Amino acid sequence: MRKFRKFAALVMGMAMAGTLLGGCSGTPKQETKQEGQQETAAKAESGSAGNGETAAQGQEEVGGVSLEGVRIIHLISNTRGDGGNHDMAAKAVEKMRDEYGAEIKIVEMGNSSADVAKYLPTTLDACEDGWEYVVCGSAQMVEPVQEAAKEYPEVKFIVYDAEITRSQEGELANVYSALFKQNESSYLAGILAMGMSDTGKVGFIGGQEIPTINDFLVGYIAGARSVKEDAVVYNSFIGSWNDLAKAKELADIQYQQGASLIFPAAGQAYAGIYEAGFEQQKMYLGCDVDRTLQYESNNPEMNNYMPTSVIKRVDTFVENSFQRIMAGENIFGIHEAVGLKEDCVGLVENSYYEKLVPEDVKKQIKEAYSQIVDGTVEVPSAFGMDQNQLNEFIGDNH
Repeated sequence: MRKFRKFAALVMGMAMAGTLLGGCSGTPKQETKQEGQQETAAKAESGSAGNGETAAQGQEEVGGVSLEGVRIIHLISNTRGDGGNHDMAAKAVEKMRDEYGAEIKIVEMGNSSADVAKYLPTTLDACEDGWEYVVCGSAQMVEPVQEAAKEYPEVKFIVYDAEITRSQEGELANVYSALFKQNESSYLAGILAMGMSDTGKVGFIGGQEIPTINDFLVGYIAGARSVKEDAVVYNSFIGSWNDLAKAKELADIQYQQGASLIFPAAGQAYAGIYEAGFEQQKMYLGCDVDRTLQYESNNPEMNNYMPTSVIKRVDTFVENSFQRIMAGENIFGIHEAVGLKEDCVGLVENSYYEKLVPEDVKKQIKEAYSQIVDGTVEVPSAFGMDQNQLNEFIGDNH
């Protein structure tokens, strides 16, 4: 019966693959509740995970679960190598092997339409093959996880950067999912950008216009407006995650319009934006990971225009999930949103941050960080906004 369902799933997946290929790192357009939004990164204050006690301490004190010999598979709804979310998750899964003795497997499923059609049968195969924990991410994995989790209730699923919805209480008790509050980290980026701007104008370039990227944009605009009420935030969308030429063209336009800094949330197309900024000696930000690291050895001059990166720490989220399991906590059956408070989003504070960002701007960022964590400031989010509300908030700075 299960093998028949896998065949049926493959046929259905091939029919649906075209609609699944519409988003960031392959994330399709979808709306979720505000509290079930958002993305992982280093703590803005320190850039570290700040996880508190170690997993080993948790085991000793609570008598929790050992990962020795436990089978963990990571299903990547893309390929490795871009340093982004899936790479960070893979790093955390590898740590479970290297430090805690788990047996692991990492499967790169690709992101072409033919690949997407195989996500569900691949997930079902992993369950049937006896993997005890399935780690995966992106909204493309929502339906495969929902199907597989029902079919294999004994398998535990840890899902990053997506919300696994439930039609009734108690359903999918073997699934834990989380989205990241990228609007919180981009709010801090907006403060930095406008605080450093000598024109009162900054820019944003997204890959595709999907809720997650709009959430980056909304937080960024809100942060910029907290510094300067009439801040101008140009915004453009490439329509692709890897069209470097189009990204450079849009960046050239925004810089020529007076943007002193551009924040790209644009997948691999960020390189085109950096090229434009470097040529015009204008600033730009990293996204998802510390982008200065990739230029440090072969082209460090690029980093002199990158004061920080807006990051999501998927590795922190995945590692924390297993630490909680080892400590004896039942994390399954729920969905959470993780952000600054959980040390899962923030800004990189490296040597370029220290060198390039003025002290008064650093102070503003620290104050905003504390206010968001303690609830004094609630950052607006694209999640929960309809299209008219989103358009009104963003304005017409294109």
